[in-house]
Amino acid sequence: MGSLPTVTESLLWKMEAEQRPASIGSLFVHALPQSHLKYLCYTRPGPEKFNLCVTNGMDVWSTGFSPQKLEEHKSTHGVKTCEEYNSRARDAFEKSAVSLTVLDNIAILKLNQDDQGLTFDLYKLSISEAKAEIRSVMFHLVDQVHHLEDQIKASEESNIFKLDKTMQRTQRMFLAEYDSRRKANGPESSPVSKKRLAGESLINPGSKRTKAPTGVSFEDNILDDSDE
Repeated sequence: MGSLPTVTESLLWKMEAEQRPASIGSLFVHALPQSHLKYLCYTRPGPEKFNLCVTNGMDVWSTGFSPQKLEEHKSTHGVKTCEEYNSRARDAFEKSAVSLTVLDNIAILKLNQDDQGLTFDLYKLSISEAKAEIRSVMFHLVDQVHHLEDQIKASEESNIFKLDKTMQRTQRMFLAEYDSRRKANGPESSPVSKKRLAGESLINPGSKRTKAPTGVSFEDNILDDSDE
């Protein structure tokens, strides 16, 4: 059985947990118009922290805001809350109001959606830090794909259930209407079923049909004259 962690090891673990990057907020793909190179830009928002990162899949540039630098940046750009950073970045990327300049060890990202544009200086991370960032982004994207697949599956199952219920309701309505018409047109719809007499009119029941005239019989007239 392994030994229990010492107080120093526990403090180091706590410090490492506090230094872990915040969860990923918004992700955007930005292509440089000159070279058509694509970069993945994403935010790491939090209640009291905010960082913005850019990666090409191999290298990573990050604002790396410390609490002091974050407060200085907020004061310089008139930002009151960390959530404002995330919402303004999301709006700018959705409107394509973004400019990105990537050098070697630094990248400059500007949000130009309004007169109060934000400018971020992002610094290139070390190889180990970049690997950790890219791994974090990769697993975040996989989780998002699984989440979307679950949503699609649930939506399809819901649509099938609704379609089945609609078909059953339509079938019941059709059978009820058919049964109602059958009863209205059947012999049992009349309280007293009368048998039609011979010679009775089909159009006006109860009255005799009028026979077609047969004309004048001349033979009968001749016979009557001879008798006289």
